Amino acid sequence: MNVLITGGFGCIGSYAARDLLNAGNQVVIYDMVEDRSIPRMTMPTEQAEALVFEPGDITDLPALLRVVKSRRIDRIVHLASWQVPACQANPPKALRVVSEGTINVFEAARLFELPRVVWASSVAVFGSPDDYGGKAVKNDDPHYPKFIYGANKSLCERYAVHYVNEYGCDIIGLRFTSVYGVGRTRGLSSFTTKMIEAAAYDEPYTTPFGDDIVDWQYVEDVSSAVCLALTAPAPKTRNFTVKGDYRSVKEGVEHLRSLVPSARLDVEPGIFGIQWEYDASALERELGFSPQYTMERGIERALERFRELKPLLRP
Repeated sequence: MNVLITGGFGCIGSYAARDLLNAGNQVVIYDMVEDRSIPRMTMPTEQAEALVFEPGDITDLPALLRVVKSRRIDRIVHLASWQVPACQANPPKALRVVSEGTINVFEAARLFELPRVVWASSVAVFGSPDDYGGKAVKNDDPHYPKFIYGANKSLCERYAVHYVNEYGCDIIGLRFTSVYGVGRTRGLSSFTTKMIEAAAYDEPYTTPFGDDIVDWQYVEDVSSAVCLALTAPAPKTRNFTVKGDYRSVKEGVEHLRSLVPSARLDVEPGIFGIQWEYDASALERELGFSPQYTMERGIERALERFRELKPLLRP
């Protein structure tokens, strides 16, 4: 396959690029800036330096189409987006980047009749626990987004279904939760990664949202879901929630302290404000995906990797 990854120099994109290359595929990174720092954390240096890069903005449809045509792309993994804080600070531009940029990818799929597009939605399309009566949110439950980011992702899900129904496009959206692991550097839910990094390097860190129970979604599982969705038979459902390990923030902190007794971690009270408990049975039933990393295993793997990367990250 010739796969274009938008936002491919980000965290999820770097892991997906590594896994797709290791499976024998051709990968092209479409991003605004050539920054290989995260790929260097996720794959061998020579592989990171050899990544094919095409500079471009997802809001520039002609540029995107030129790359799809010139590189003979047959599948797209669309990950380029703004995160929650940036969207909250600039709602007009958030609409352009998150929604219009995603629709441009759908247009490319329509115009070039691509076999498959996989794109990153988010559980931010859903609301707070009160909106669902305290029960786990089902895959097709209604959306009550609390952030501009989630509202834009919800709009994109509607557009995705339209492109499937009206034009016969093959599009799969994956709603990720609180993704963590080496390379996760941005976003409001990156605090789980930051506390592991701090413990690895003997640095103090105050973990927020200490009263919450969140979905710990290790990035290796996220990459596996993306790669599976690229080649799976066309499903009936078009937007899937991807689930990790639903555990409290305090449990994660305590497990990290058990691994690093000298860790200087404090816990700040509070909650994130959205629902974190989900029913991901649709994804397992239709695509055959289930997570392989428990919270403990993911924290241990991330801690080990941060220590391996110390010469690069803390020279």
